[in-house]
Amino acid sequence: MGTTTIYQKHNDFGRSLRLMSKKEIEIVSELSPYGKNTSYLGWSVPVELHNKNVYLLVFWKGRMMRLEQARERLINKYYDKYRGKTINMYEWTVLKKFILTQVEYQDSLFKKALQKQKRSSQNQGERNG
Repeated sequence: MGTTTIYQKHNDFGRSLRLMSKKEIEIVSELSPYGKNTSYLGWSVPVELHNKNVYLLVFWKGRMMRLEQARERLINKYYDKYRGKTINMYEWTVLKKFILTQVEYQDSLFKKALQKQKRSSQNQGERNG
């Protein structure tokens, strides 16, 4: 077991890995989320996963972070780019609502799949018996 480093491209102007020289790739591979500089040539390292430790990651407005860190980082008011105004809610509150809604939706799909599987196994039992 080792360390898995997750690389994130900042923007479309960042250089492609295929076009980088060997020296530039070495610099990118040495980036760490714990160092002073976490980015180079449009690439950043938001998180590293270590030896069986699994962290829930969230991607919010172009940033990837651990779920535990999101509460401290998302302290600004939420700006809705589609409406063009700031909503009177913090980014953390909006993210929490999005996550809970998605979890409830996925849970309902899971329950439906279990019920369908249970019905199909009962139908198979009736046919065989």
